[in-house]
Amino acid sequence: MYDRYKSKRKSTGIYKFLGIVAILGVIIFLGTRYHRYLAFWKFSQNKLEKRIETVRQIRDVDKKREALTDLSDVYERYKEEHMVDPDAFYMSGGIRYMLGETHLPGNFSELYINDRVHDISGDAKLQFLKAIKDIKKGCALENSAPDERRGFMLAKAGFYTGYSTPLEILRLIEKSGEPIKLKEDLENIRFYSIVNIMNKREDYGLKYLAAYGMVKDNMQGLLFYATAERVAKKYTGAIVSYKNVLARTSDDKVRKLVHINLGKIYFNQSLYRESIDQFNQALKIDERDSMPKIWIGKNYSAMGEKDKAKAIWSEVLTTDGANAEVKKLLGIM
Repeated sequence: MYDRYKSKRKSTGIYKFLGIVAILGVIIFLGTRYHRYLAFWKFSQNKLEKRIETVRQIRDVDKKREALTDLSDVYERYKEEHMVDPDAFYMSGGIRYMLGETHLPGNFSELYINDRVHDISGDAKLQFLKAIKDIKKGCALENSAPDERRGFMLAKAGFYTGYSTPLEILRLIEKSGEPIKLKEDLENIRFYSIVNIMNKREDYGLKYLAAYGMVKDNMQGLLFYATAERVAKKYTGAIVSYKNVLARTSDDKVRKLVHINLGKIYFNQSLYRESIDQFNQALKIDERDSMPKIWIGKNYSAMGEKDKAKAIWSEVLTTDGANAEVKKLLGIM
């Protein structure tokens, strides 16, 4: 009996020893297998996020683009190795979004004021589309809606690329947070206001913009609000706002922009003579610009004076032979 008991205890000890060895082996294997992951994650938390914030503060666009390109390459490799990590895709999406912004000819306010919100390069669209893909992948992995910051990235990227409809963009913003919280970011406030105008909620959009969009603080704010009124077809208010800008500035660049916008408003109201006057004022400031001439031709065409319109557009082609809009207009004649 004693011998059998002793043998049993001895066997149990061996099994325990082998179990401990197996557990240690698993730990060593996992430690070796995921060492890179753990090291990278620690690095990303402590180093990469600081690096991203540092890059965010870079003012030189070329240097910022170069730094963001390097970061995007790092996260492309990381995503390949960690396909179920939502944070990897979120951070990659954020970097891609910022990289897309470096390819834009200005921030949202500047693009909107100058009617260039759809003047987006292929490089910018490519990065924005990659940002959308990454952020959506992160949301799918986490099975959750995007937070406010990522929601706005998706909304703006969808806007710039035409990936999302105006209604989809509005829903993205509304799902990601309360609109009142947007006051921390002026560009988001203005973007949200315009999205409402795009969705036929003109009165709400303009009211929100007036309350939170800093539209009386400087010339850019005044111009942005006037442009929002014009796009919302609140023409009487837009005319007053644009004339207010003219009364407050002697900057030729701004005055030219205002005269062009006033010309467009009068054209849309079938006030063709008033429209021509505004475009002529713009030409006095910059006689080399083809746009006022094109619109003067449009006014003459709308008035039935086809020969005058054709003569002006033909004149434009002598100095701007590649102008596709003029070629199209002349083809209609």
